[in-house]
Amino acid sequence: MRDRYARMLDLAVEVMDADDPERVWSLLTEELLTALDATLVVGKEEPWTRERGRVELRSYGAGAEALPDESVRRRIREGYPFAGHYGGHGDRIPQSAARIAGGRVWRHSATADALRRAFGTRHTLGIPFPGAGPHVSGFMVHRPGGDFSVHDVRYATRVQPLLKAAANHRSLLNALREASGGDRSRRANQSLAAPLTPRELNVLHLLATGLPADSMARRLGISPRTVHKHLHALYRKLGAADRLDAVLRAQSAGLLAGGGEPGARPFPDR
Repeated sequence: MRDRYARMLDLAVEVMDADDPERVWSLLTEELLTALDATLVVGKEEPWTRERGRVELRSYGAGAEALPDESVRRRIREGYPFAGHYGGHGDRIPQSAARIAGGRVWRHSATADALRRAFGTRHTLGIPFPGAGPHVSGFMVHRPGGDFSVHDVRYATRVQPLLKAAANHRSLLNALREASGGDRSRRANQSLAAPLTPRELNVLHLLATGLPADSMARRLGISPRTVHKHLHALYRKLGAADRLDAVLRAQSAGLLAGGGEPGARPFPDR
């Protein structure tokens, strides 16, 4: 237990230094597969409905995989029994499908049957991201052997905040790529005398949206004090005097597309 949690802490450092969204997801899912003796991970970054929402599967040494047919996609989107449990009760404690629904009920459910036929798995562990509300995001980890143990659940509970922070980091990397033009932005960053780190680039992106430091901290899963440290570092690297100057210099250097989010105003921080 201690070893695999320590490994996840080391991994968190590597994840937060990553500047490729795909690399973030690969690191996370391969660690979950190893730590939980699993064969398949389903990533759930956004609230799903039965009709819509990306269904992303990952196994050892593979990128995102396609689901075999629509019936399996529908079963996974329905999220039985996790959607009703987490959405209805509001708790976010990781739990296996068999413990939520009852072992016999789960074994004879249409969802368990579909997963068994499609992937050869028998048990599923839900690891939701911390939060509240009826819509749940996170991971579902699948394996063919016995049900997940108490120690597995404890591990999953301890790493929840790390998974959430990594997911936020990946989301910001994707947004930054979209806002700044991807390869062009990376080239512009590398041309700086002191390139911005991935986390400083995330802070820069949020800076351009006009968010105050407290809101940035909540979005990134870090303290406001750490946000201010990143702000001072990127001001120094960009030669900027304040928020507005930093955003304008970043746009001029090609690190940001003009203007950030619609209506955003990078006013001086409070």
